[in-house]
Amino acid sequence: MRKVGLGQGERVAVAVSGGPDSMALAFCLKRYGGEGADGRLLGLIVEHGLRDESAAEAAAVAARLEAMGIEARILPWVHEVVESRIHVRARDARYALLLQACREVGIRHLFLAHHAGDQAETILMRFAKGSGIDGLAGMALATSMGDVTLWRPWLEVPKARLEATCAAAGIAFVTDPSNEKDKYARGRLRRLGPLLEEEGFTVERLLDLGARAREAKEALDHYASALLRESVTRLDGGMVRLDLVALRGVPRAVGLRAVTRLLEAINRSEDYAPRRRQLLPLMDWLADQDEEGARTLAGCLIVKGELCAKALFIREAADATDVLPIAAGQSVLWDGRWQVRYEGDETGLEVRALGRQPHELLDRLAPSLRKRVQWGRARAALPALWAGDELKVLPDFFEENQSVVTAFYQEALGEKSA
Repeated sequence: MRKVGLGQGERVAVAVSGGPDSMALAFCLKRYGGEGADGRLLGLIVEHGLRDESAAEAAAVAARLEAMGIEARILPWVHEVVESRIHVRARDARYALLLQACREVGIRHLFLAHHAGDQAETILMRFAKGSGIDGLAGMALATSMGDVTLWRPWLEVPKARLEATCAAAGIAFVTDPSNEKDKYARGRLRRLGPLLEEEGFTVERLLDLGARAREAKEALDHYASALLRESVTRLDGGMVRLDLVALRGVPRAVGLRAVTRLLEAINRSEDYAPRRRQLLPLMDWLADQDEEGARTLAGCLIVKGELCAKALFIREAADATDVLPIAAGQSVLWDGRWQVRYEGDETGLEVRALGRQPHELLDRLAPSLRKRVQWGRARAALPALWAGDELKVLPDFFEENQSVVTAFYQEALGEKSA
């Protein structure tokens, strides 16, 4: 808990399924708060609505928490019939509901009860899917989700110890039968557990693999950050320029990580980084000192010029598809990068991509735009305010006002964000 860095009297939340791991976590967080800490811990129970008895089970868990002196809140997942990718969709909905609940009450720290067995299963599943260093590192102790940090303090604690904690404290818990079903990967792995352990795939060895992968990941992140700080220039309009001479002078693994982070910084709408098999052809092309031209990947346009010594990374307008309503005095985050605030008084406006527009119109609305952002394809991916099909306003998006973009790029380049 010392690593969390809580403020005086700060509230925290814990996700509780009712199993021994999350009930033990709620119990320990309550104990940690000590006397006089009532109201500082909020238990969040996601009711997935996938089984007839789930509502009653959620109510029972809430009652158990309240009996422990913990405020409880049930978060129902409202959905149509879910017939495919049930676990994936349920997981995504669960995190969305938990984060939304935290933000509604201003909680910055959400605790999750993944334990050593969960971590070992995660590493093994990612190994089976061909994950690289990042995947084999497993789940992290702390994961930033913008203004909320997810904490997983049990990642090195066996489930048996959590069950023993519940037994010693007289805490009742439930088990989710869907976790053992063979149609889900984790259920199949658990049935194979004894056989895998006989072949050496023990929890301890998988956790050790994860620890080694995290050490390798930290080293790659360090050198990728150093490369990006030295070789990247941010340009107006959300573009970046990469020095390819510097890129060619580092080991391939470092270069791959640096380019991946650039792509992620420019395209914030993707949940996952581009796959290795997609990146390798791009890396071969960037390393080539003779072939200029342009490539696209992960919603980005990469243009190589200046005698193959530099490359521009630009957001692809065709992929910047956000359409967000905006009202006077309102601020919206558009395309995951641009914080757009409207100070006018018109109604019925939307923020969407500028697209290709006549030079005369651009010069009237933003006289310096074409001079500062000379690439038409870069301008096309900028945010603009529209009333139906009529272009109304071009925001002042230049570097001094790019607080959101700058923060994201600082994160990508390994700098500390303001």
